Amino acid sequence: MSKQKIAAPTSHQRPRPVVAIVWLVGVYIALTWVSAAAAIALANAPSAGITTEAVVHAAILAIVSVLTLVFTINLYRGRPRAGIRIRIIGIILMVALIVTAIVLPLPGWMIVGHYFGAALLLVVVFLSVAKANPA
Repeated sequence: MSKQKIAAPTSHQRPRPVVAIVWLVGVYIALTWVSAAAAIALANAPSAGITTEAVVHAAILAIVSVLTLVFTINLYRGRPRAGIRIRIIGIILMVALIVTAIVLPLPGWMIVGHYFGAALLLVVVFLSVAKANPA
């Protein structure tokens, strides 16, 4: 038996929620990497208020955002389980961002970034549900 390759849909065939998810995750990834770079750059400035916990947390978020990127690429390519993976990682990261913004001693700009990232991920989760359940 020969396996037939299923061609990935072209960009005009992809549902709008998928394209929006790709853009939103791109913004989230840029936010986490810029935040991590800023935290590392400001770590030695005594007046910046960046603790070691904040630097480690920002670095972990940046690394985990790569996993989100992998899931998003799989969703864009039409992989069957990618939607559920995006939902799971989106919910986990959203809760983690909100909890760490409340619990960790972070500077104000980082807290705002956490809430903005959580809002982006909330929209990603809603769009992934909309993609899974088209009207």
